[in-house]
Amino acid sequence: MVSLFPITTSDASEYVTNYDRINVIGNAPPRAGIWKRTPTVVVCEDAPITKEQVTAAVSLWKSLGHNFFRTQYKYDPLHKCKQKKPVGYITIRLVTQELALDEDSLAETHFYIDNTSRAVEHAIIYIKLGIPETVLEHELGHALGFLHFNKINHLMNSKWTQGGWDTKGLANKRR
Repeated sequence: MVSLFPITTSDASEYVTNYDRINVIGNAPPRAGIWKRTPTVVVCEDAPITKEQVTAAVSLWKSLGHNFFRTQYKYDPLHKCKQKKPVGYITIRLVTQELALDEDSLAETHFYIDNTSRAVEHAIIYIKLGIPETVLEHELGHALGFLHFNKINHLMNSKWTQGGWDTKGLANKRR
């Protein structure tokens, strides 16, 4: 399969949030918010990812101590995939023309944080076709409230080509 989106110069992602940038403290990715309610992950019907991809990505974050109520693959009885604010959910969708995603970006995550409580209330992950390994894991990191951390080989690096599987600082401290 030929990809229409070259990955050699791609950004890992952008995130869109109501939360202002925060400075990096120490040698770990900054975290803008934390889910107070355990989120459910819903892979929307149009999402260009396999069940295996989402299972692997969720499993990585579970191994770091993050909880998910359940993962629903292309099953959305509450129509969360059609909502602009799917409170309590992380939805994974195909990028649409309405979303002004940079040409060199592979995905983008939008999340909303209550500025008083720092609670993540919902997140929407938009993904292009044919994403390479680590992109979905990176986007789930944003959905969990983590921001970019530009350390070489780190999962939350803003440049996909400079990222990797380093997960230092991503473990859930509330175990």
